[in-house]
Amino acid sequence: MNYNAWTLFVDFSLMAGLLLLGQFLRAKVKLFQKLLLPASLIAGFIGLVLGPNGYKILPFSSSLGTYASILIVLIFAAMPIGDVINKEKLENVGGMFTNITGIAVLQYGLGMIIALYILDLFWDLPSGFGLILATGFYGGHGTAAAVGSSYAALGWAEATDLMMFSATVGIVGGILLGMVIINWATRKGYTTYVTNPKELPNELRTGMIPFEKQKLGNRITVSNISIDPLAFHTAIILVPSVLGYYLSGYIKGLVPWLNIPEFCLSLVFGFIVQAVLNRTNTNQYIDRATISRISGTCTDFLVIAGVASVKISVILNYMVPLIILFASGFAMTWIWFLIVGKYTSKKDWVERNMMVWGHATGVVATGVLLQRVVDPELKSRGIEDSGISDIINRPIIIGLQVIPPILLTMGGVWTHITTWGIMAILVVMMFIAWKLKWWTFGKNPQIEAMQKAGNIK
Repeated sequence: MNYNAWTLFVDFSLMAGLLLLGQFLRAKVKLFQKLLLPASLIAGFIGLVLGPNGYKILPFSSSLGTYASILIVLIFAAMPIGDVINKEKLENVGGMFTNITGIAVLQYGLGMIIALYILDLFWDLPSGFGLILATGFYGGHGTAAAVGSSYAALGWAEATDLMMFSATVGIVGGILLGMVIINWATRKGYTTYVTNPKELPNELRTGMIPFEKQKLGNRITVSNISIDPLAFHTAIILVPSVLGYYLSGYIKGLVPWLNIPEFCLSLVFGFIVQAVLNRTNTNQYIDRATISRISGTCTDFLVIAGVASVKISVILNYMVPLIILFASGFAMTWIWFLIVGKYTSKKDWVERNMMVWGHATGVVATGVLLQRVVDPELKSRGIEDSGISDIINRPIIIGLQVIPPILLTMGGVWTHITTWGIMAILVVMMFIAWKLKWWTFGKNPQIEAMQKAGNIK
């Protein structure tokens, strides 16, 4: 079958149909509402069963698996555009930065340690197997597509399937275990705004917002007599995306062994575009909400393409070490929740840390959902402070996404250097956080006050 523009049209039309079906099932099936599964993930599962790796009913092309690595370029290009750091109430950002960045570094480092010094004793695993954990859990499907494509270019073709599976396990397990943690915290008396987990608003369970609660989501910044606002914002994202693609190919042509991923360079060009917008005072014509909607649309289709294209045979080949790695991942994230998360917020530590838990096991949206269960009016600033922290920690996170795959494919001593180098970063981070009192291990004023009042069971 020859691939052409109509093939692309059919593939995305099929994914669109699955997305609508996923939303319909989310709105109608109680099980999906209880599990809080995103419509895109439901659609991905259906595509996996009915697509080329399942019963082969849906006529997807052989390019289905490549769409995720393209869509992630657009997502990364969109990150800086129209983004502004909120400079208000920054006193709690240090603790949140430590919390949300540290768990990412821990997942990368400890995942490598588990794979290198435990799993490798029983299975012959690829050198980057340990990165599957953080890439899927903390990174989600977007990072899985990005890092998986980087590894594929370096010779590990199975990486994308394994990392997409990791992201899927992370988001499902993160929601289910997150609800367990919320019930535990409310029974213990740790929560501030709820004494029992209330029923979520119906629109959060079904995904359908009733008319009386619907809100306008975008600003119109350009006249549609000249250019449609959506086309304008889409063009602003596509320009740095294609520049990143061409620069990546150009660098590889000059230095064949140096593979800088397209998504990384599209992010660089995204920052350049934003800097030009700021310099020319044209940033006033950028609506961040519209940029986010375009990025969110790309993410939905990325999840469908990524999950539907997973090769089940690859997962089965590594099933036992994957189970051990994922179980360790959830355990380490829970321990981090108690040892670090508990002492990086002076108040509302449970509410703020549900944002971190969701982020560290799937996507930001999971964190927002879990925080809303224990903080319905979002008073704890978990979302705001984690957003600011995400902007500040991008160099660290992107470095963890880009550099380890290159070093690990070199094998030998580089595997150990990379592993312990990551853990060294974590140690330095935690020491700085302790000295700056961003992390006050064993001391939480809110918990001490609640204990004195007898509110903690």
